[in-house]
Amino acid sequence: MKAFPFVYHNPKEYWEYFQPKNWLEFLLEEINPTFSLSTVKAKVMEIRSESSDSKTIVLRTNRHWKGFVAGQHLPVTVEIAGRRVTRFYSLSSSPSEKYPTITVKKQKGGLVSNFINERLKVGDVVELGTASGDFVLEKEVPNKLLFIAGGSGITPIHSILKTLQESNYKGQAKLLYFSRFKEDIILFSSFCELESKCPWLEIKHVLTDVPAEGFDSGFLTKEMLNAFVPDLSERPVYLCGPAPLQNSAKELLKGNKVISELFLLPNQIQTNFESTGPKEVVLLQSHKTVLLKGEKSILEELEDQGIYPPSGCRMGICHTCSCKKVSGSVTNMQNQSISDGGEENIQLCLSRADEKLELDL
Repeated sequence: MKAFPFVYHNPKEYWEYFQPKNWLEFLLEEINPTFSLSTVKAKVMEIRSESSDSKTIVLRTNRHWKGFVAGQHLPVTVEIAGRRVTRFYSLSSSPSEKYPTITVKKQKGGLVSNFINERLKVGDVVELGTASGDFVLEKEVPNKLLFIAGGSGITPIHSILKTLQESNYKGQAKLLYFSRFKEDIILFSSFCELESKCPWLEIKHVLTDVPAEGFDSGFLTKEMLNAFVPDLSERPVYLCGPAPLQNSAKELLKGNKVISELFLLPNQIQTNFESTGPKEVVLLQSHKTVLLKGEKSILEELEDQGIYPPSGCRMGICHTCSCKKVSGSVTNMQNQSISDGGEENIQLCLSRADEKLELDL
């Protein structure tokens, strides 16, 4: 029988486990891993390889699943080495499909993306949060659309195009999709099928690193846009992909309406700050005092010392790691803002210690 996950030695956390609701959750999970009073859980029904380093996960959700709008993303929580870890992924299926899917590309050093691609198996259960996001179609869908994607930024666009297909869209849509090399193209067979069945859809694949016969190569330019989309000024643009592509596209599309979505990976947030000496950090609830260097996030430095506060996305989106700072100053590593010395809520994954701190942990 599974034991309670006493990972972080917080008296308040211990007390929570002995509340009737949590005992009932525990018993329900023992009966069936997808049973829950209120949490959305999903069983992995199928895993499909979509490129050299990405997989689609087909999920059967429990009764608490409320669905989603094409283009949205959701938090996915898995257990790795006894720790619950959360990341955000876009839905790649259409909302009307029986089983929702996420398509996950392996990221260098990506804890969860590597786990999903290498260790997740059919029959496993994951936890889902509520779908959200504004990277969605307008209620009145324009007659002309342009989609630009790079890498795993293609997944919400795949969901949108599948939804347009199901709604018998009568307009014109074009997709410009950038991948490093041919084998890196995510959902390639699905896009081929979509293009063959949808006369309103035209797709151009562009390879940025390794050219291949039958594919365009290079990076986004004004000439490429004008050649592929002569009526560019008439189209709203849905843009999703890495920061360099987004920056380049937005510079070239200043006259267009651009709807964009960008997720920063944890390793895209600067964490290698120069230490100015050890900082004393007092954890009030757990009655511990530790010394942090201030070189990385408070979350990372606490974990380095065997202390594991609740955490999720590790990139400032989910707020799972938020806690009250009672005193002391921290720097937000994402925007470089410096807090005052008083009480406030901070995100441990984005904050580094500047001086002695007292945290409600």
